[in-house]
Amino acid sequence: MTNNELAILGLVAEQPKHGYQIEQDIESRGMRNWTEIGFSSIYHILNKLQGAGWIAGIVRTAHGEPPRRSGPARKVFHLTQAGGKALRDAVHQRLARPRPRSADFDLGLGNLAVLPSPAARAALSAYRTGLRARRRQVQAKWASDRQADENLPPHAEALFARSLALIDAELKWIEKYLDERKKK
Repeated sequence: MTNNELAILGLVAEQPKHGYQIEQDIESRGMRNWTEIGFSSIYHILNKLQGAGWIAGIVRTAHGEPPRRSGPARKVFHLTQAGGKALRDAVHQRLARPRPRSADFDLGLGNLAVLPSPAARAALSAYRTGLRARRRQVQAKWASDRQADENLPPHAEALFARSLALIDAELKWIEKYLDERKKK
């Protein structure tokens, strides 16, 4: 199961939803900060999940009733028993086993030697600036979500706290690295 499939399957597991509700959840929760789900891929992923038997769709009107002759109808997806098992297995696997990171930054860092020293320093400084901005965004989103929902679920709190801890660790690393490069 891909990460995007897992993210969407998890949203459908919360409660039955149609594609636009999934898009709203992704947007409102800031999920695009840690997933790469584009709006146009949501329906493609829903179709794949349905084809795998992990979700099933029922056509409903905007008011949740079976369609009649008028009014827009939407397919509302719900988790199947097989989907619940696949979701639990995928979540357990991701939580239990560390995985290698797959990030553009690591690829750039691995090829840092191709840049002249001033260009490398400028790129890393820009990255540091971006990390600081990202940290402010995550803090603001966390504060906003806490204000909107005083009882933020523990898993949402954990996502925010982990995101900030990772950003802080990366900021600490890049500061040290830039200081060391300055000395050379």
